[in-house]
This record gives sequence, structure tokens and C-alpha cells, in this order.
Amino acid sequence: MPESRPITYGRGGAGNVTSKPLSPALGPQTTPTLKSSVYTTGRGGTGNMAKNDNPEEARRAQDVDVPGVMLPEGSHHIGRGGEGNLYKLSEEEQRQVRAHNEKVRTDSFHRDGSHDRSNIRALADKAKDKAKDALPGNKQADK
Repeated sequence: MPESRPITYGRGGAGNVTSKPLSPALGPQTTPTLKSSVYTTGRGGTGNMAKNDNPEEARRAQDVDVPGVMLPEGSHHIGRGGEGNLYKLSEEEQRQVRAHNEKVRTDSFHRDGSHDRSNIRALADKAKDKAKDALPGNKQADK
């Protein structure tokens, strides 16, 4: 039977020594579905609460995309400064950077890159519905 040697990891210390390697249990990742009757978006407050009448829409409202990176379009410094660290883009690089930045700007306004947002109800409409439901005499509010 082969000898088992201690395995060390990290920067040192007794807490970073083990006798066997850890084997992670990897599995497919899934996005959870929101099951509560109300979901929130933003930082909090009742203005950011909406009725969960469409779980897919609720999930999209809570997903946060990483914003695209804008690239400098002109001459710029790289490194710590000094004339030797000044980088000037060629005309081709300038065209590529402008196209990239325009795509980032467009995508930031349209999460999925399209202009069709008909499947997502405006937050203001949801707030109006919630306010109507809370009015005295409303059938749903009286339940």
C-alpha cells in the first residue's frame, strides 16, 4: 500500500495541511425559481416589491448582468505614467474600439441585446396595480 504524504496548500500554517486531497462533488448548476408570492428588486423598500405572477419575469428582474468594459478611445497611459507608457491607437484599433464601445452602450440599455421588452411589464405598471389592489372597496383588498 503506498504511503500517504501530507498535502499542503495556501501560504503555510498547520491549518493548511491535510492527509488526502479534497475531491469536489461537481454537478450541473441551475438557476433557482422564485417561489414566494412577492419578489423584490433593487436595494429594498416597498417600491421595489412586485407580485410574482410570472416566475420567469421575476427571475429576470433579479438577475444582474456584469456591465461591459468600455475601452479608452484615444491615446492613454498604461502602467504607472511617463511618456514611455503612452499608448496611441492605430486607426484600425480606433475603429475596433469605437465599435466595441457602441456595442457595450447598446447592450447596457437592452439586457438581452434586443429592443423588444414587450414581455416585461414596466415597474410603474406593477406599482399602479399594487396601489389599486390596496384601495378600500377593491374586491381583492376586501378578501
